[in-house]
Amino acid sequence: MADTPTFSALYRDRVLDHGRAPRHAGTLDEASHRASVHNALCGDRLTLRLRLDADGRIAALRHQSEGCLLCLASVSLMACDVPGRDAAGVAARLQALRAALAEGQDETSDHVVALGDLAALAGVAAHPARHRCVLLPWECLQQALAGGDDGAPA
Repeated sequence: MADTPTFSALYRDRVLDHGRAPRHAGTLDEASHRASVHNALCGDRLTLRLRLDADGRIAALRHQSEGCLLCLASVSLMACDVPGRDAAGVAARLQALRAALAEGQDETSDHVVALGDLAALAGVAAHPARHRCVLLPWECLQQALAGGDDGAPA
């Protein structure tokens, strides 16, 4: 695994930055989709609200989140990454993130390179118990895109 100190430091700093000051936090007026999730093991709780455009792409996304730094960093990085993506695009990003978590933080890996800023989350690969913290926001987003908490858009 090509885990250089510079690579590790850059991504550690990015995770810390997003975890301490999450982007796109708050509520969203006129949201078309909503979902909430809770990770009882870690105490993470988040609600996503999003609005899709006429083509089914994410036009806006806001989150209300509380929990561990990894979950907050993940929801923040996700919220920066997904605008303009449709459900298939979100699913592809989640698949790439899962692959990066399975592979580890190798900056030459195709999965890690393809993730761009989301690659910062690959540093959690060595800690399988924390994968859920990173993946929870993405699962919530897929739930929202599939119709939300009660099977219907918000």
